[in-house]
Amino acid sequence: MMYLDIIKQYSRQNNIPIYLVGGAVRDILINREVQDYDFTTSCYMEVAEYFSKNTNGKLIKLHDDVYRVVVDGMVFDFSNFKGENIKKDLKNRDFTINAIAYDLVKEEYIDVLGGIEDIKKKIIRHTSENIIKDDALRILRAYRLKGELGFNIDDETIELFNRDVEYIEVIKGERIVDELFKILKFKNSYDYIQMLDDIGVIEKIFPIMKEMKRIGKCKYHLVDAYTHSTLTLKFLEDRYQELYDTKWGYKIKEYLEENIGTSKRLEVLKLAAFLHDIGKVKAFKDIDGKITFKGHDVTGIDEFNSILKRLPMSNSKAALIKSVIKGHMRILGLFKQGASDKALYKLIKDFGINLPSVLIVSLYDVLATRSLLDENGESDKYFEFVIGLIDRYYDYMQKKDSFISGEDVCSILNIEGPRVGEILERTNELIFRNKINSREEAIEFIKSNK
Repeated sequence: MMYLDIIKQYSRQNNIPIYLVGGAVRDILINREVQDYDFTTSCYMEVAEYFSKNTNGKLIKLHDDVYRVVVDGMVFDFSNFKGENIKKDLKNRDFTINAIAYDLVKEEYIDVLGGIEDIKKKIIRHTSENIIKDDALRILRAYRLKGELGFNIDDETIELFNRDVEYIEVIKGERIVDELFKILKFKNSYDYIQMLDDIGVIEKIFPIMKEMKRIGKCKYHLVDAYTHSTLTLKFLEDRYQELYDTKWGYKIKEYLEENIGTSKRLEVLKLAAFLHDIGKVKAFKDIDGKITFKGHDVTGIDEFNSILKRLPMSNSKAALIKSVIKGHMRILGLFKQGASDKALYKLIKDFGINLPSVLIVSLYDVLATRSLLDENGESDKYFEFVIGLIDRYYDYMQKKDSFISGEDVCSILNIEGPRVGEILERTNELIFRNKINSREEAIEFIKSNK
C-alpha cells in the first residue's frame, strides 16, 4: 500500500521507529479489511504533517498527542506512545488482540502479551487488571468485537467486567451511544443485550431497566416489563424480513435501510423496540388488585427525555424513538376500537415519516405479548391489521406525491401564504379517503376553492 510506504520512508530517512498498532494489525493478521490505521511514534506530529503533505490529505488535531489525516475516505491516526516505549505502550492497551505492533522498517511484529496466539485461539483477553478503571467503555467494545470477529471473551476478562462495571457510569454518554449503535448493527443484537445485562451493564446505561424487571405482569403480560421489552426486540430482529414479502415490501426495505446519521433506521428501530415500554414504571397502578399502566406512552416520553440528558443522540434518532413510545399503544387502540379514515389520517399527520416505525414496533410488541398467551388467532389478526395500515400509508404517499404539491396550489390559484397549506391539507385528506383519485381530480378540487 503506497500510503504505508510514505510513512516507512519517513521512518528510514529520519531513523525514527514508527509502528502500526491496534485494530489494523489485528485485522491484517485475520485477513480482515482494515477500516482505520493507527500509528504510534515519538514524533507523531511531524509524521502526520509529512504524511498529509505527501498525500494531499486533511490534517486534523484530535488531541495534544493525536493527529488524524483523512485521505481517499481512509483514516490515519498518529499518536504518541502510551508509555515510555512501544512495549509499555502495548501493555497499556485494552485487549491482547489489539496490543500487537508492526515495525514498518524492520517488518516484524512486536507482541509482548501473546496477542497473536489469542488471535489464533479467537479469544478476547484483557491486558491488565486496570483496563476498565481506565476506560469502562472497553466492556461494550469487547462485546462489539465479539460480534464483529466471532471471538469469545476470556472468562477472567468477564469476571473483571463484573467487578468493575460501575465505572461505566462515568463514561460520556456520547461514547456509550456510539458503541451501543454499533452493537445494534448485529443481526442478533438481542443476544448481546442479554449478555451485557448478565454483567450489569444495561442497568448502568439505562437505570430504569432495574425497575422494569420488578413490574409489568398483569392480565395481558405473563412476564415483567424488561423481559417483554427484550422479547419485543427479539421478535423484531427475527421476523422483520417477513414484511418484505408484503405488497409494499420493497418500500419497507428501503425505509429500514435508510441512514439516520451513522446508523440505519432499522438499528434505531431496535433501540426503540427495547425502550418502548419505559413509561410503565411511572404509570404503574394497583387498583384493588388490578394492575394497569394507563398513560405509559406519556410517562415514557418523560422518561426518554431523562435518558437523552445522559445519552444524547441526534434529533432524528430521538424523534423516531419518541414516536414509537408515544404511538405504539395508539395502534393497538385502533385495532380494538376500529380505525376510521379520520383516525388513520390523523395518525399520518401526527407521526409522518416515523409512522411505519410505530406500526412495525407495535406489530412485534403485540406478537411478543401474544406468543406467551392463549391468543385465539389474535397474532394473525393483528398482523393483517398492521399490514393493512402500512398499505394505506404507502398507497396514500404514492398518490399524494404524484397528484399535487404546494407549488401546484400556488400556481393554480395564484395565491401565497397559509391558505396554500390549508387547501393542500384538504386535498391530501380527500386523496387519503379515495375521494380524489387522479391529478386531474386534484386540480379540479383546488380550482373549486377559488
